[in-house]
Amino acid sequence: MDLSEAPKMAEDPNSDPSKHRPNQYTSSKSSIAARANNYKFLSVVTQPFRWLKLLSSELNPSFIFGVILVYGLNHGFSGSYFKVVSDYYWKDVQKLQPSVVQVYIGIYAIPWVMKPVWGLLTDVFPVRGYLRRPYFVLAGVVGTVSALALAAKGGLGVLGALGFLIGVSAAMAIADVTIDACIVRSSIEVRWLAQDLQSLCGACSSIGHLIGYSISGLFVHLLGAQEALGILAIPPAMIIVLGFVIYETRSTTTGSYGKGKAECIKQVGVAVKDTCKAIKYPHVWRPALFMFLALSLSISTHEGQFYWYTDKKAGPAFSQVFDMSSLYCNS
Repeated sequence: MDLSEAPKMAEDPNSDPSKHRPNQYTSSKSSIAARANNYKFLSVVTQPFRWLKLLSSELNPSFIFGVILVYGLNHGFSGSYFKVVSDYYWKDVQKLQPSVVQVYIGIYAIPWVMKPVWGLLTDVFPVRGYLRRPYFVLAGVVGTVSALALAAKGGLGVLGALGFLIGVSAAMAIADVTIDACIVRSSIEVRWLAQDLQSLCGACSSIGHLIGYSISGLFVHLLGAQEALGILAIPPAMIIVLGFVIYETRSTTTGSYGKGKAECIKQVGVAVKDTCKAIKYPHVWRPALFMFLALSLSISTHEGQFYWYTDKKAGPAFSQVFDMSSLYCNS
């Protein structure tokens, strides 16, 4: 080869081997973008846990555990599971008509109507210096005993079953109002986390309801309508544990028994007086009256629809495992 052609080959761009190599800059840029996307994904996944860690650091971890337990397991899961399984229990075990069941549902909803009474008790009647812990334990014991009695006792009469269902409902209501009192106190002490606590309550309740509605039909199918009620003993048993582990400062101002009793009665009088004073304001009693009339005068055909949904002759005969669970979730 002529030496005069060497400079031309060096200047020829097609002869440069670096042009045929991958662009290292583009490859590096792609890897950085991929790592950034992975980081964003992990950040989204871990954000709820970091949020819970923030709440636990600013508040007490046992209190956050109590909110998740009561709103998620007790209020959310138990409330939805109780609704489905009790419907099957009245229909398949007790063989009652829908109109009668509707009346009974109104009866064991009374403990929820009495939430102001439970709230008054937890505010002014301490037990051994504690205002919250004893009521968690009480709710847990009542709920556990009632659920186990419903599931274990064969040939239970209608009135006995109604009484135990009232016990299960009362346990859920007492635990709910007790944790609400804890939430109010924490919201006052740490105001900038008040909205976060409400979001935590709503999220736990929604997730618990979805899980309860989704698996309740499966347990009825596997265990039977009566035996499936025994699952309702698990959440109140956890509430008993919560009553012993949740943080609460013991009050030392009760003094002797007589002095403490007189102080409690005085606080009840003050609370009743403040309630009567507040209810006189138009912006309080008008919405309250509207909500009362809207709920009390609304007509519900739920039980009739449930009996028709599950009827094998007159209705579509929805299955326990999938169809009824999906129906309750959508409603």
